Amino acid sequence: MENKKKIALLIDYDNFNHEKYFNVLFDELNNIGDILIKYAFYSNLSDSTIKKKFIEYGIEPKSQLSYSNGKNAVDISIALEAMELLRSDYIDCFCLATNDSDFTPLVKKLKKYNKFVIGAGDEKASDAFKNACDQFVSVERILNANKPIAVILEPAAAAPKAKKTSGIISASGASLLALVKSIDDIIDSNHDTDGFSDFSWVILTLKNKMKDFNPKNYGASNIQPLPFFENYLKDYYLIEKEGTASYIKKIK
Repeated sequence: MENKKKIALLIDYDNFNHEKYFNVLFDELNNIGDILIKYAFYSNLSDSTIKKKFIEYGIEPKSQLSYSNGKNAVDISIALEAMELLRSDYIDCFCLATNDSDFTPLVKKLKKYNKFVIGAGDEKASDAFKNACDQFVSVERILNANKPIAVILEPAAAAPKAKKTSGIISASGASLLALVKSIDDIIDSNHDTDGFSDFSWVILTLKNKMKDFNPKNYGASNIQPLPFFENYLKDYYLIEKEGTASYIKKIK
């Protein structure tokens, strides 16, 4: 079993500050390891909600004055703190909670020192930042997974004259087909003569391809991939088990 990570959490509070995000973030990080450091860097000294949030979540505040216009002092402080923490052998994982793509070079630098890097943000986070990280926590997707959204349902190919109709599905359902397509491509690239692929390999490849993959993004109650496939994707895939190993096959 993989050892639990020893995590240093550095929050860019100027752009990651919704209280609803913190519960999601801490829940996800606690599944990955132990959060040994919780720092939040901020420049808005007039924010009256900071004290309550930081006390509730055990976050250590790091206020930062801007000494000149056009410079982001918070970004610089986070980068300097990360470089300082690199000297701490007991930290093997960094989590950067931000939507700022300017942190992408910092992510790459930390990875050069063999640190596991987790990004966390909402839908505004850039693909460049997400892809640079080893893993990405999409807090907004997890929060919105079960919210209903209005969509336009296309007519089936077998009935081209049918009219488009409106419908209501969950936000998770709206992106589920894209996930299935990615999984299908992975299985197609490496399977045995019966069409089965090693399940662990499929998940590892999927996480490398989709850094923000998380069953909770699609409405699942926990992060475990196997129950997610067995309960949420059972119409798309067949799972067979042999001892402690599991294998997956597309359902034609």
